[in-house]
Order: sequence, then C-alpha cells, then structure tokens
Amino acid sequence: LWYHNKQWYQRRVRGIKDLFKFFQSFQNFVSDPMFTRLQGMTEFSDDNERLGAKYELLFSLLDKSKSITFFTGAGISTSANIPDFRGDKGLDKAPLNIAQMGLAERDLDSKMPTFGHCAISLLIENDHRFKFVATSNHDGLHQKSGTPWAKSANVFGTAFIEECLTCKNRFIRNTITPALNRYCDIDGCEGKLKKTGVRYGQTVPVGPLEKAERAAKTADLVLVLGSSMRTYPFCDLSTLSPCFVICNRQKTPYDTDAEICIHDHIDNFMYKVLKHVSPGLERNVSFEYKQKFVIYQQDDEIVATTPRKNEPAVFIDSIEIKFSTGHTEMFQKKLSGELILPVSTIKDTSANHLITVCFKDCFECEDFKIFYQYGKRVEGCLSKIIQYGMAK
Repeated sequence: LWYHNKQWYQRRVRGIKDLFKFFQSFQNFVSDPMFTRLQGMTEFSDDNERLGAKYELLFSLLDKSKSITFFTGAGISTSANIPDFRGDKGLDKAPLNIAQMGLAERDLDSKMPTFGHCAISLLIENDHRFKFVATSNHDGLHQKSGTPWAKSANVFGTAFIEECLTCKNRFIRNTITPALNRYCDIDGCEGKLKKTGVRYGQTVPVGPLEKAERAAKTADLVLVLGSSMRTYPFCDLSTLSPCFVICNRQKTPYDTDAEICIHDHIDNFMYKVLKHVSPGLERNVSFEYKQKFVIYQQDDEIVATTPRKNEPAVFIDSIEIKFSTGHTEMFQKKLSGELILPVSTIKDTSANHLITVCFKDCFECEDFKIFYQYGKRVEGCLSKIIQYGMAK
C-alpha cells in the first residue's frame, strides 16, 4: 500500500511540474517581441508632425460638437501603475499574472486618478458640452477624481459597489472592502454582499450598459481613450455615435471606422484637449484624496473605523495608544477590517492618552496623532494632495 501511494504521489508531482513548465514556456512565447509584432499590438506613438496634423483635426471636431462623451479603457489608468491587459507590459503577456487580477483589487485604494481622469472630471463639471464618461475599468478612478456617478457608467461593474444577494440593494463604498464576512447594511436583512465587478465570461450588468448606449447615441462626438477595442460589448458602443475618435498607443480593429486615430499617451491627449477647450485650466489640475475615520467606545471595546456604515478603515495599517503612564498597546485588526482595543486595557479613564494612527505605506502619508479620553469620540482624516505637472 505504501509503494502504490508513493507512485501516485510521484505521478502527481511530475504532472504539476510539467504543467508549470508549460505555463513558463507559453509566457516566454507571448512575451517575445516578435509575437507581439505579429499580433500588431506593439505600442507606438505618432511622430510630432503627424500628431500636430491629427490634433488640428481633433480641435476642429471639438469646436463643432455640442454633445461629447468619453469612453475609456485600461490605457487611461496605466500611469496610475495599474497594468492594462493587452499593452506591451499587459497582463496577457504573463498568463501567471492573470490569476492575480482579483488579488490586485485590494491595492486600488492607494491608486490615485491620473491627469487624464482629473481632466475628464473638470470638463464634465465646467463645460456643458462634455456630458458623460463610460469605462470598461473596475478601478473607480473616474468617481474618485470627482466625476458624479450620475454622469458615468462602469460597463463591467466596479470594485467599489456591493450588492446584497438577498434584497438586491446596492451600496457604494469609498474603500475596497474585505471579501469575507460582508453582510447587508439594511437592518434585519442579513444577506451576504457581493462586489459588482464582472469577470471574464460573466453577464454584463444591464443598467450601466444601457446608460452607456444612451450616451453614445445622443453624442455627436465620442472620444475613445486607452481601449484596444477588443472587448464586447464595450468595443461596439462608440459606433452608435455618428463620429468617434480613438486615442490609443496600439492599433485597434476599429481604426478604419474612426474619424481620427491618434497614437499618443492619454495624459498628453487630455492635456491638449483641456488646453484647447479651456486655456489655462490645464496648468491647474490637482486632486485631493481624503478618507475620514473615527475612534469611539462601543460596549467593551474601543473601535476605529470610518463614519460610514459597514465600511471599515482598511487604509489604516496600525494604531498605537500610549497611556498617560507611558505604557503602550496596539489595536487588534479584525477580519472585517475594523481595529479594536479592549476597554479593560484603559486603567486611567480620566486622563488623555496619545493615539498614533499609521496609514499603509502605499499612501505615502505621515502618521496621524490625536489625544483620546475614555468614552469620547474623536475624528481624524487621511489627506493627500496631488498637483499634476503637465505643462508642455
């Protein structure tokens, strides 16, 4: 029996090793520059003369248009260090990385909008001709940059909306919530929550798709930014408009149908659009990121979380409390994302104790210090300002 079990184990080990070697060989093959050239997917930019002529045509279209909609793909987020799928360094060049796409979702809190995201938000806010933005991305950077949910559509869902599997209500979050132990916000429901981001092979949500279709049909100009135009049904939406322009650093199957194809970086494209439409505004593009948190007593625990229901302060790495006696204790992080400290730890309930809140390193923010007294509620904020330097 021992001999047969050993043979079975050895066969399984050999099979796993062979499978791993196959993935390595396939990864090396699709990463080879010759393979990407054969696909016609190599990134490139137009030369300055050609870019100049194309941008003049674009400015002419912008001046004549009365209703403009944006459609954005993964290319708009690459300068936020979020990899695209089909770019030169895209996830499809490394099949082993594809399995990690869901794992990368937890890092989205620290990803900040690019110049392109903020420029789109400014145009929708300040110029009545720019009506709407639809995106194929899950990253929520359009909403984070200030674009209202009512003027945007996440065609394939987003990592920042949870849906209750029981009552079907949806809840917008400001942070990426934990995947486990998530239950409905509505008292008495107790249904499990599921994020609405669509994976490959899953059904596209009807609501956002219909909003994107209406926006394309009512626009007289659609600007498609950073999309390889190979993912259905997103790739067909821009064709519902009488005129669309593509800006992407790769060729797409819709290049011949587009009015203009501009091969340039998305941030540079949006800089030129912003400069043409609202001269001077392109030099004052900034973004302020804020996340509020509260510390208060709840029963026999001191709890650190956000002021929003069912949304833990996942952006906090650790909390240390230094008592008036000089003794220190660390808050304990629960699976749900909240940080807690037993009330029994506090011996002197009349003194002020120094609390140090340490944010996750990826936010590059200084520690937050605040005094806490037993039974009181204190508030704090993670704050980060980004000034985009795009003057060219």
